[in-house]
Amino acid sequence: MPEGFPLEPKDSAGELLVVGDRVCIRSVASCVTGLPEEDRVRLSTLIGATRTVVKFDRFGFLWLSFSASEHSADFCLSPSEVSRG
Repeated sequence: MPEGFPLEPKDSAGELLVVGDRVCIRSVASCVTGLPEEDRVRLSTLIGATRTVVKFDRFGFLWLSFSASEHSADFCLSPSEVSRG
């Protein structure tokens, strides 16, 4: 495991996160590097959106769905890029 991992499951305010929590996406910076422009734009439109935490991977990244009504693991973010609510 790389140094600094797994990430702590805490949001931008330091609140503990668990699977099933509703979170507001504050940033997508951790997942857009190296992506095609179309994908960066798609992810950027989710800033401010609320989604449900689907799972945490072994590195501590949380997985969310593109759709607010689905619970598929479509993309991951650092826990510090979301806030509860």
